[in-house]
Amino acid sequence: MTRELISLSSTKKCRRKLYASSIHEIALDISQSDYWRKQLFSSNYGETFLIDSDSEFYFPNSTKPLVVESNLQFYVSKVKECPVQYMMDDGFVIFKFQSIEFPEIVQYSGN
Repeated sequence: MTRELISLSSTKKCRRKLYASSIHEIALDISQSDYWRKQLFSSNYGETFLIDSDSEFYFPNSTKPLVVESNLQFYVSKVKECPVQYMMDDGFVIFKFQSIEFPEIVQYSGN
């Protein structure tokens, strides 16, 4: 491998770890935001909203550096299905958070 490929591979691994370690906090903050709760509860199932440094989301101090300074991007949507069975059984409205850069990184929130 060339140095450039090693560097890109290392950077990609670091970004993936950053997304994986941040998605829970992002999901928690957005799920508790009055603005986003109103948006998501009134949206159609499957309608996606972008969470990034340009979005209208009010970033709490704990979340702001994760999204803004690290340039993280997520989709959030209200969904009908969730792999976490207890959320489906208790009648929660489910919010799905998904990394745009690494779509396999997903977090659900029961509301």
